[in-house]
Amino acid sequence: MDKKTIILVAILALLLIFYFPIMEFLGLYKSSPEKTSGKEDMVIDSLGREYQQAHNAVDTFKVADTTAATSTSPSTAAAPEPAQPESTMTASEVMTHDTVIVNTRQYTAILTSFGGGPVSLKLRNYYYRDGGEIEMLPAAESATPEASFAGGSFSASRVNYQCSLSPGKYDATSDTVNLTYTYASKDGGEIVKHYSFYPNKYNYDLVVEVKNREKLGFERQYTLMWNTPLGVTEPQPETDYQAMEAVAMQAGSRETLKDFKDNKLSQVLPGNSSWAGVRSKYFAAVIIPRNREADAVLARGSKDKITVDGKSIEQKLITAGVEMPFAAVGQFADTFSVFVGPLDYNLMASYHIGLQDILGIGTTPFVGWIIKPFAVGIMWLLPRMYKVIPNYGLVIIIFALLIKIITMPLSMKSFKSMNAMKELQPKIEELKQKHKKNPQAMNQEMMRLYKTHGVNPISGCLPMLPQMPLFFALFSVFRSTILLRNANFVWFITDLSRGASSFTDPYIILVVIMIVGQFLSQKLTMASTQQNKMMGYVMPLFMGFLFYRFSAGLVLYWTCFAFFSLLDYVAFKRKATKNPDVKTA
Repeated sequence: MDKKTIILVAILALLLIFYFPIMEFLGLYKSSPEKTSGKEDMVIDSLGREYQQAHNAVDTFKVADTTAATSTSPSTAAAPEPAQPESTMTASEVMTHDTVIVNTRQYTAILTSFGGGPVSLKLRNYYYRDGGEIEMLPAAESATPEASFAGGSFSASRVNYQCSLSPGKYDATSDTVNLTYTYASKDGGEIVKHYSFYPNKYNYDLVVEVKNREKLGFERQYTLMWNTPLGVTEPQPETDYQAMEAVAMQAGSRETLKDFKDNKLSQVLPGNSSWAGVRSKYFAAVIIPRNREADAVLARGSKDKITVDGKSIEQKLITAGVEMPFAAVGQFADTFSVFVGPLDYNLMASYHIGLQDILGIGTTPFVGWIIKPFAVGIMWLLPRMYKVIPNYGLVIIIFALLIKIITMPLSMKSFKSMNAMKELQPKIEELKQKHKKNPQAMNQEMMRLYKTHGVNPISGCLPMLPQMPLFFALFSVFRSTILLRNANFVWFITDLSRGASSFTDPYIILVVIMIVGQFLSQKLTMASTQQNKMMGYVMPLFMGFLFYRFSAGLVLYWTCFAFFSLLDYVAFKRKATKNPDVKTA
């Protein structure tokens, strides 16, 4: 290593050591004495989620008297017409109306007799950065999911029901809790919702039953919608909104509903459908018909520009559901599983209906089929390594070391080729000068030179061949799966799922370390030509600019792989010292 390189590395090391003091002195970074900050609350408020208000309303609700749940009859005409919702309520009124709370090991569901369904569902094992449990129904305006009949003119989430259970709290952490909501019209029609909540599942079962259909004026079909858009859960809301989409499974194919027109989404995809739902970056809500397939899926939503912390981002609010036909019979019932939980590939695969495809892993055009096996293998291996080493940062480092060991034979072949290229560089430069006006002759002479010395210039790229699908698989996994969310590593890196939000974000330090590793690796291994010198400086900087917003877990992997490549080089040099013939091949 020459003196210039040593000086450059020393300067970079000093910048890393004194990064925080320098940033604070320049006013670009402000340390906080507490782990939590008001920034996320500001984000929540600016996004209009009213999470704190809903949170307080849920936690301080007062159970209504059991006599409060009464069925109200709609007005009728001579001919049966769809019953209209008798009244509307605000979100806060819904939260305190005849409340039933069901606690499972995975979530806490709050249901009301107005709408006969959940108005709050908090995941017990996943949290906002301020410590509150993730709310999957932020600022719910009505019970979710919502069944709509008669062309959407009647909402089953806007009428009062009788509940089979008295208001109160019910424990489903060891046994299943079942409850039924019944709406009865004055003419004798009924809508009955049966719920089953299980101790260890992220889904609950819902049976939608209609009795005396003709009395209610229902015909042909109805929709069941997840009618409350998912909220932002991450410190960088733009990444959450970018990931939000409506997804469905039709005839074994993953379909996305994203046909926004004038920033409005109102899309229907006809065809046999296994499920439909909405997802954010790390969470999803999915409606799964069980007794028969839906004959269409639909999505509604909007896109708007909003300002968060002085930055303009695109907000997406999306709902999705299924369309269920029914025959002209007096009574029918449909069974659904409603999944509400994390984007955990192995968890979702356990449903055996392709639910894991909502993550979108392996859907990259043309090359997705190559990436997917790598991604599935990563998602199988990393959690098992985590059980032994409960720190995902260390898991990623060991995983990078394993990959380096596996690819070491290719690396040795690559170093051998590059070292031979270094030896040939003076002769190559002579050929370039000799035939600079005759490129064809120059190429022929260079090929002859390579053949004479047994050098394959392409072999220097061999280690990259298995690395590229693995890299794209890691990118897909760390972008979509919840494995690294809130995963602590060391020092300031407390969330391996996030990247640097700006060039002054402390997470940029990891990117700088990656740039140093790549610079050293290229400096030691590449042939010393003017072109390579330029690449040695430009390429690490370009990769740093490309990587700085990627998840810290991915940056950590690439950084470790770059430094482990230096160990490869040291091993090669020792081998070359003992066996001089290694330098030429």
